[in-house]
Amino acid sequence: MSADLQSPTSAQFSAGSANTIEVNDCVFCQHGKEVCSDCDYDGREENDGFFGLENKERDPLEMPTSTINKAGVYQCKKHGTGNCGQCFNWKKQITKLHREAAKAGRRK
Repeated sequence: MSADLQSPTSAQFSAGSANTIEVNDCVFCQHGKEVCSDCDYDGREENDGFFGLENKERDPLEMPTSTINKAGVYQCKKHGTGNCGQCFNWKKQITKLHREAAKAGRRK
C-alpha cells in the first residue's frame, strides 16, 4: 500500500461529484466521512473494491482524529504518522465491519 496521501487542496472528484480526500489509500468526503449525508457521498463500494473485497452492506469506516502536516499528508493524531498501521489499517477495519454486519444480519 502506498503512503501517498492527498491534502484537501488536491481533492479528487468521485461518486456523486463530492470533493474527496485520500488517506492512506482510502477515500473519504471532504468532511472526513466514508458516508456523508451533507455531500450525498458513499465511498464504501470504492474502498471495498480497492482492497479487493466484495461490496457488502456494512457500517462506514470512521476516520480517526487526524492532522495535516506541512507536506499536506494526513497523520493520525495518536501516533503522528501518515501510514499508521493501527489507525489507517483500512482493509482490516473493513473486514471487521463486514463480519459485524454478517453477524447482525443473522440475529434478525
